[in-house]
Amino acid sequence: MRNWTADVIAQVAKGTLFGNPEAEVQGCIIDSRHAQGGEMFFALPGEKVDGHDYIEAAWKNGAVLVIADEARFQEESELVLPDKTTIPEGKALLLVKSVVSALQELAAGWRMELKAKVVGVTGSNGKTTTKDMIYAVLSQSFRVYRNKQNHNNELGLPLTILNAPPGTEILILEMGMRGLGEIKALCEIAKPDIGVITNIGTTHLELLLTQERIAQAKWELIDALPDDGKGIINGEDLFSVQKAVNDPHPICFYGLEGAFAAPHIRGERLRPWGVLGTAFDVTYKDEKTTANLPLPGTHNVLDALAALAVGTVFGVSLDKGSCGLSELELSKMRLEVRQGVLGTILINDVYNANPVSMQASLRVLKERAAGNKTLAILGDMYELGSSAESGHQEVGRTLTELGISELITVGKLAEEIAQGARMAGYAGDHIRVTCSREEAVEQALSLLTRLGPGTWVLIKGSRGMRMEEITAKLERSE
Repeated sequence: MRNWTADVIAQVAKGTLFGNPEAEVQGCIIDSRHAQGGEMFFALPGEKVDGHDYIEAAWKNGAVLVIADEARFQEESELVLPDKTTIPEGKALLLVKSVVSALQELAAGWRMELKAKVVGVTGSNGKTTTKDMIYAVLSQSFRVYRNKQNHNNELGLPLTILNAPPGTEILILEMGMRGLGEIKALCEIAKPDIGVITNIGTTHLELLLTQERIAQAKWELIDALPDDGKGIINGEDLFSVQKAVNDPHPICFYGLEGAFAAPHIRGERLRPWGVLGTAFDVTYKDEKTTANLPLPGTHNVLDALAALAVGTVFGVSLDKGSCGLSELELSKMRLEVRQGVLGTILINDVYNANPVSMQASLRVLKERAAGNKTLAILGDMYELGSSAESGHQEVGRTLTELGISELITVGKLAEEIAQGARMAGYAGDHIRVTCSREEAVEQALSLLTRLGPGTWVLIKGSRGMRMEEITAKLERSE
């Protein structure tokens, strides 16, 4: 958002404005510490932190407009009832019935004023990576804006829209969900023109109980598209293909040879490229090129194909899109290669985890180790519901099939990874189980001393496990 004045914002948000109606907004924040000058600060209420406690700090740091809940402001704030004497000169305060609703309404208004094309991205795995890849493909030819990190919920998505600058031609919006109706609500704000579904996995089984219901929830993105809005669908994912077959929207499948649905855009001949990258051939209609992706693994190639498919919708050639992929910059903590202590190589993949992504990362570990010793340090995977035990055990079976040298599990749930490995024939003396990150580090250092230089180490677990603390202890200090 740029150049909206406080009085215009008050009209859109249907609030009561105090202070300077001509205050001009240059950006939006929900953290008062991020103010740099000219922002609109949303004083969001929360269980642990209440934005209303930071109204004065936001103004002091440079915000020109604060949006606050009228009831909270009047009843609980230490500030007196608003009048021009309590608001810094030249600044403004807007009182609304709900700060969250105001955030979403303003985002919907700015989205329509932007007139940008919107690409929505959802799926059980790979949303953020795919979003970053789409950005890499499209930014070669267009003015593109995207979510920062994974700001993909009812707060992060509208904030992303509001911070999209004037002149944005394509807006890429990652959409997360925890239940039915949530993506639909995000789409009512974003009005997507193109929808990308990376896959239908088992994340959120705890809440939605079945993969069919997860598919239904994810498909709300495709349902929200205009009649001519294209769905970009993973032809390797059976649940997605089954949903797409009966959908009236134009569908573009992507995948490798042998996919459930014949891919319109196809990848083949995957091979190593550089330290951790993957080269592959890609074909779309009469176009064919070789793409060099600075990421390992078949799962990342599939995400890259999705990004190239989006590019074709906007007329970006495979050659140009592949050039963008070769310069890809990813969000942090996803398959980062770092130098570890004792001459080891770390794969820091700690942003989040579920059975599908953890198995994919194990395959990357095995592939890139190229015969060297391997150590997997794996933490709990959350939100698997009744599939928690079987999901963790499945990872253990995969680890055994791949022949990973050593295993350390961290957390109570992750003990089932060890159990699955034992059941598949993995030697018990190569397994260590702990609920302590500190103990996991001690165990890893002891193992790495024995395994020696050149050992590859994968560190992965759900966000709440804070597995990055283990990475920090095992990373080589400069």
